[in-house]
Amino acid sequence: MIRYLCCLMVMLLGLQVQAEPLEGKLWSLKEARFLPIATLFDQLPAGGWLLLGEQHDHPQHHAIQTQWLQQLAKRKQLGAVALEMAYQTQQDALDDALGRGKEVSPDELQWQQGWDWDLYESVVRTALDLSPAVVAADLPRDAQRRAYREGAPEGELETEHSNFMRDLLYESHCGQMPTSGLDGMRQVQLARDQAMAEQLRRYSTPERTGVMLTGGIHARNDLGIPRWLDRPLISVLMVSIEADKSSPQDYIPEGLSGFTPVDYLLFTRAIPQQDYCAGLASQHSASSGTE
Repeated sequence: MIRYLCCLMVMLLGLQVQAEPLEGKLWSLKEARFLPIATLFDQLPAGGWLLLGEQHDHPQHHAIQTQWLQQLAKRKQLGAVALEMAYQTQQDALDDALGRGKEVSPDELQWQQGWDWDLYESVVRTALDLSPAVVAADLPRDAQRRAYREGAPEGELETEHSNFMRDLLYESHCGQMPTSGLDGMRQVQLARDQAMAEQLRRYSTPERTGVMLTGGIHARNDLGIPRWLDRPLISVLMVSIEADKSSPQDYIPEGLSGFTPVDYLLFTRAIPQQDYCAGLASQHSASSGTE
């Protein structure tokens, strides 16, 4: 009986460990283990960048960004904060608002309607108040259109990257994008990564770590900005937990051979999934006059 109870206790403890929630935990892909966030902060490269890959519509991701900026500022590590959400033509507006985060309006920042201000308000205001510079990182629309027609200014990467991005763009548009437009869109993606990398080079500071707030693909070591950035960096991908995935390895994204797609995964709570494909299908039906 004692042996039975001991075995039962061991099994129950094992189940508790296995069922331990992922939310809030940081997983190192290189070390294949969880690490404290303070350990990550200790590893941040002076003169380099921390790339935080977000899910744009996830409120917790923006709350974490705000908290991390506050913590890095308190540790005197915070360099410039770069925003994918701002075109480079907005740089003067951001410069004028530096130090006035609590009072500045989105109109003063020329904030783009495509980025929900209610989601980004806290992190943008925090960056303006605590960072030595807030960087408008993204390529303006006219330059994006030029890249679509003429190609990315700094060229392309290897064939595997091109094929992977072409497939990714097709899938991310739910198979509703004409294949004839995929190469143009891929060139825009390349041009944006190249332009954002150039902004990070320009705003690097020797003794501090800059923070880039961007979507998950742009933050990836194998696909995005890091391919064009000759600065030390750490990439963190924030991922929403899923009911049928209990192991950190389940969340490691598929990527290019020879690369670790990101350095860390940061697990966040699940949010209701939106059917973006249904929305695209409705738009396509409306534009084509079909049901």
